[in-house]
Amino acid sequence: MDKMTLRTLILHPTPCQLSSLAIAQEMLDTANRVASLGGGPVVFKHQSLTPERALAECPHVDLVILPGLGLATPSELEQAMATEGFERLAQSLRMLARPDVTIAGACSGCFALGAAGLLDGRMVTTTWWLAPLLKARFPKARLDQEQIVRQDGDLITAGAAFAQIDLMLVLIERFGGYALAEDCRRFTMADSRPSQLPYLSVATLVAGDQQLQQAELFLRRNISRQVDLAELAGAAGLGARTFARRLAQRAAMTPTTFVQTLRVTEAIRLARATTLPQSEIAHRVGYGDDTALRRVMLKRTGKTLEHFKT
Repeated sequence: MDKMTLRTLILHPTPCQLSSLAIAQEMLDTANRVASLGGGPVVFKHQSLTPERALAECPHVDLVILPGLGLATPSELEQAMATEGFERLAQSLRMLARPDVTIAGACSGCFALGAAGLLDGRMVTTTWWLAPLLKARFPKARLDQEQIVRQDGDLITAGAAFAQIDLMLVLIERFGGYALAEDCRRFTMADSRPSQLPYLSVATLVAGDQQLQQAELFLRRNISRQVDLAELAGAAGLGARTFARRLAQRAAMTPTTFVQTLRVTEAIRLARATTLPQSEIAHRVGYGDDTALRRVMLKRTGKTLEHFKT
């Protein structure tokens, strides 16, 4: 085996999101095909195994990839995490996570990484609507719910089902180089998406909590002006501290992040649905000018508002 070839294990647990599993396999095959077109060596020598077979048949690896588990709701995750199969998956991950091994997981698979103790003290992400549960179950993890892919040393995590593509492109760039990753992006016609924020729904995160829903509705109705914490908490019928605590529990957000997220997502909606100039959009979502909006957009999404108009 060429010294540049990475020994790669794709775990196939039960349950498993088959689309994520297929994406992982296809993207590694694509990387190898594209590399061969340029006369280069195979980059990834990969196989897909169940957690039980992985340790026996593939004990020495450089890269472990865990696709999403196909568990879309907190209740599904809670039930799955109480099963023996989930514990076996976590145990396999603990044993595979040796020094010099890169571990990559996506979507609900990140919860298995957490159960294995691999998220403690690490900067991580997962799909945005499961982020509050991840924070509650694994409080030692440093959650960044806005990034589609988050790298922290030898641990790489990603968001929802199709974020598996973004995760694979990051892995291809990391181990095969920027040029190979860019060619794979072009061959698969995959867009560059640094942030989950354009997909995030604050309404979904606060659903089921009537008082937080009241605060969200109040802010939407007053989004063109500045609203302070006391006013927002008052709209929810709560004190400022109680409001902040409830928001953290339900949405894994601070009040400042809550307000800013609503403003930014509304700006993106207006950019896509209207022909309004950026200066008018900035005014409508509560920013003094388009420079302020541009600065927030770059900070929160890595893109300017113009990017979201297409």
